[in-house]
Amino acid sequence: MKNLLKWIGALVLLLGFTAQGKAAEIFKNDDLDFNIGGRFQELGQIDINNGDRIRNKVRVYLFNVEDRLTAFGDFKGFKYHLEIAFGGEDINSSNNAQNLKEFNADIPIIPDMVYVKVGQFKVPSNLSSADYEGNLLFTQRSPLLNMFFNAGYDNGLSLWGKMGKLDGAGGVISGSPNLPQRYLPELFNFPPLTFLRIGYSDEIDADPFHPLQTGFKKPDSTKFAFHLNGMYCQDSNAGHSTDLALAGGNLNTFSANGDFGNVLMYSNWNPYLGRLNNPVNGPVSATFTNLSVDTQVRAPLGDTTMTFQAQAGWSNFKASSFAPITINGAVQTSGELNIGGGEIMASVGDNPWEVAGRFSMVIPDEGLKYSYAAGKYGRITGSDPIYEVTLPSITWHMNENAKLVADAELQFNVPVTPSDDGAYVITQMPSQVTNISATQNIFREPMITVGRMMFQYSF
Repeated sequence: MKNLLKWIGALVLLLGFTAQGKAAEIFKNDDLDFNIGGRFQELGQIDINNGDRIRNKVRVYLFNVEDRLTAFGDFKGFKYHLEIAFGGEDINSSNNAQNLKEFNADIPIIPDMVYVKVGQFKVPSNLSSADYEGNLLFTQRSPLLNMFFNAGYDNGLSLWGKMGKLDGAGGVISGSPNLPQRYLPELFNFPPLTFLRIGYSDEIDADPFHPLQTGFKKPDSTKFAFHLNGMYCQDSNAGHSTDLALAGGNLNTFSANGDFGNVLMYSNWNPYLGRLNNPVNGPVSATFTNLSVDTQVRAPLGDTTMTFQAQAGWSNFKASSFAPITINGAVQTSGELNIGGGEIMASVGDNPWEVAGRFSMVIPDEGLKYSYAAGKYGRITGSDPIYEVTLPSITWHMNENAKLVADAELQFNVPVTPSDDGAYVITQMPSQVTNISATQNIFREPMITVGRMMFQYSF
């Protein structure tokens, strides 16, 4: 009976904290501060795909897109953060489960100024990718930037901190989050996957690993931030593959809040990825580069708040001296891909209402290809730009715990894959290029119309 009353008391305490919209403080003494929280998101979506000649042009979906449990606090001066996913986010690969998002500790070098972060964390190599999923102005992040520029979560080591209004974060990551302890043969090339984010921030984001689009403290004056970002890797052999080829190995379960990697790291899109040297037991010779610049503005606007955020980026993959491959009759031992893109978003509002809009664009590479037979490759995108306009996105903060977000999205000049099952929009299902046969061609649909409504509850 005592144990039962104890658990009931703990539940009542937890519900009490939930009603206040805060993570529950489970325990606190001089050494340990332990807090627990959580979040789930339900997403309803309707698509109009006029390019589908087989199935209904109007499609309706209901997804449970997020089921997160979080814990955070401080232990003897070391801050820690845990975030784990369940339900539809609990991805199972051929080697392991991939549901761990974050588990890391911040080791103070200069307390309240410089830290070393160790563990798995959100990689802050570009703003769009790092924006925290629980504090978006939209039902999801931009499908275009997420597909082509996402860095997601990864395991690694980062030095980060702030000196006055200058801040930065930089470090190395494995390129293979949640990788089990397997001693695979490899030939190591330096440097490994390395990232850097550095710039100026006037009280915009105290934590570069969790930038916020909404949910921040209301500014009393105009706040501004500007950052330069970079990521670079000299690919290395790893087992039967390479580090970069492992980075996007789970993109067959791609979602618009994708956790790991992008299509440039996906072998079904990048025909040069994972190609070993000639002879095949030699070192791989490939590099991956991602550069971006971003800015953020927050300002009071009468009794409410205005925000602005913009980003421009470029990614490059280059491989050379690999064993010869034949692409549509041409023998190749080297290849290069370049992706450009950016986004602009703005919002007006506060609590309980916010209205936002977003424009994004990606210029893909002509060389993005899928293989449908030995030596036969089909073009996925071509080099024509793809556009996305999401306007409006309306957020209703029902209380401190719950919010409802509805937005209307238009995608222009979108690659669509025909198949016997119907047409797939590849900004939603990039893995479906593998269903294309030699007699089918990916085509561009002038416009895809998408409407979404998302309910989020967090404590």
